[in-house]
Amino acid sequence: MWNKLPNGGIEREIKRYLKKKGYRDGSYELKGTELIAIARPGWEQIFQFLLVTKDDDGEHKFAKGIAYDDHRKGCRICITTSEREFQTLLAEWGEGMIHRRISRHEFNPFGLLRFLVISLSVLFLVALIWNHFERIS
Repeated sequence: MWNKLPNGGIEREIKRYLKKKGYRDGSYELKGTELIAIARPGWEQIFQFLLVTKDDDGEHKFAKGIAYDDHRKGCRICITTSEREFQTLLAEWGEGMIHRRISRHEFNPFGLLRFLVISLSVLFLVALIWNHFERIS
């Protein structure tokens, strides 16, 4: 349900913030705006997003953003390349809020990675055992 909610309002706020910070339209791409925490009755919300820009060499640069939106008081936005700073802000701004958890039905890249590592380890062990028995016979 979390990812089914429209995020148009907060995306407009983020774009307004980026314009104030000197980003021109078309010089960035805003991706993956997601609600990650909410406080009852719903006025206070925290969103995460990915900001993709290009440097002078044409290389893509990635930054993670966090937006705290209180429908009564306004919005606070921070863009960072530091996961530690992001987590610190999330802990500070999201204190007492309901935080999103990844469900079993959502794509979890770490779960896929764990599955691949275990599968490859099992295949490697089978190959070693097979090789050992071939040498004995």
